[in-house]
Amino acid sequence: MRRAAAGVLLAAVCLVLGAAPLPYEAAQVSEARAARVEWELVEETFHALTLGGHPCGRSCERIERAGDRFRTSSTIEMRFVRLGQETRIELASEFVEDARGEPIEATVRQRGAETVRFVFESPRRVRVERGEVREVREIAGDAWLTPREVTAFIAARHATGAAEIRFSTLDVQSGFVVAEIVMKRIGEVEQRFADRALTLVQYEVRNSIQPVVARDLYDAEARLCESVTAIGLGDLVSRRSTRAEADACYARASFDLLAGTFVPSPRIARYEERTSLELRLESTAGEMPDLPTEGSQAFRRIDARTAVVSVDVLRASGEKPGDRSDPRWLKPNELIDSDSEAVRALLGRARVAADASPRERANALRILVARHLRDKNMATAFGSASEAARTRSGDCTEHAVLLAALCRAAGIPARVASGLVYVPDLGGKGPGWGWHLWTQALVEPPFVAGGGGLGWVDFDATVGSEGRGHHPGHILVATSDLSGGATDPAFSRALSLIGALKVSVVDAAATEGGKAP
Repeated sequence: MRRAAAGVLLAAVCLVLGAAPLPYEAAQVSEARAARVEWELVEETFHALTLGGHPCGRSCERIERAGDRFRTSSTIEMRFVRLGQETRIELASEFVEDARGEPIEATVRQRGAETVRFVFESPRRVRVERGEVREVREIAGDAWLTPREVTAFIAARHATGAAEIRFSTLDVQSGFVVAEIVMKRIGEVEQRFADRALTLVQYEVRNSIQPVVARDLYDAEARLCESVTAIGLGDLVSRRSTRAEADACYARASFDLLAGTFVPSPRIARYEERTSLELRLESTAGEMPDLPTEGSQAFRRIDARTAVVSVDVLRASGEKPGDRSDPRWLKPNELIDSDSEAVRALLGRARVAADASPRERANALRILVARHLRDKNMATAFGSASEAARTRSGDCTEHAVLLAALCRAAGIPARVASGLVYVPDLGGKGPGWGWHLWTQALVEPPFVAGGGGLGWVDFDATVGSEGRGHHPGHILVATSDLSGGATDPAFSRALSLIGALKVSVVDAAATEGGKAP
């Protein structure tokens, strides 16, 4: 579970998005059920979180026992500033197992989305409970270890001085998938913890879900003392602390997330009127990851660090076999809760002609979202579609998620796209590129008549209620069904680009003044 927590932090920073917090004591995410069981605290650990040397949050992990049952609870809280507005991120989860290591249930909670409970019918099969929804899900992957088994396995291998520790575990916070963890022993270091000089073992840790490398320090008792992951914004550090130290770190958090992720750019003339742009991307910190050729974007690599993307709003990527019936693009989930009463009610208000094509219906829903979400703000992030429909507020995440939910409720396959968007000015910082979310729907390609199949077409509900609903100032990094919520591994390729990307316009005439960047 502690490895999953690191993935949550990385994904949250990667997306430059998050969820408003629950109370810090909300590590117990199943209050009604917990009230029926007397849990005895076995162990409680706290970590202070910093990013680029700046305080940014805290985390807590608790192990409790009731009879022959054990509960491992994890809570992560982070605070950032975006354009002067505070954004708070929190994710809480718990895992219940018996003394033999047999899984019983797990729960994940993120504010703005329904609490999801997973009841194990076997280690490979779970019943998922989300509100009134019940479904059975198979767990793909090899045999995996429960949280207590992970702790025991690491301790045993650590004690023998093993050069490598390899295991699989169920990551309940990143889409309920099996993750393979590889810990490579790289030596010993001397550090002070709690005013004591300790000899700590350092491991290089790789996670099959997130393509990043962490450096973890363990003490002689195999307790995780520090985890450091280098990302574009600086080192993300989780350091073992007292509760008071963790609380103080959270209280002092004021990291400006957008300042560190905004990519300055020459001003692009008439960008909303253009149908196409060709953009040169350069990674300033390592290899440029492959980006998708999907929707309106085509990706072409130049060399290890450089690539070109061409964006044409009249283009759509063709459907793949099974896309029309793929449950990833049609079924409701925790964030895209297209089966909720609030989303269904809003769909009933859509003004769509009876003979409208799927593309016309998707664009009508885009216009509905643009007008319905009246309170555009940076304080809310990654709320569910139903929350956005009820509160009528949010930023790009709520626009993207609500539009995807409305499309699915209308029978149109839809997914969420993440990447960067060009803005003429961001909080007085001038023109440039900011991290963004929008929606893709599987409909007939724009301005193409006579069939020929369906394609993934981009719709951005934040660009205004009129017009095409998309402009070429979008750089696609990933698409997702958001089944993993704010921690979706599909977004992980952006980690190497955060704070380490240059964007220039290939066509000099497209920039203001006609000068090449």
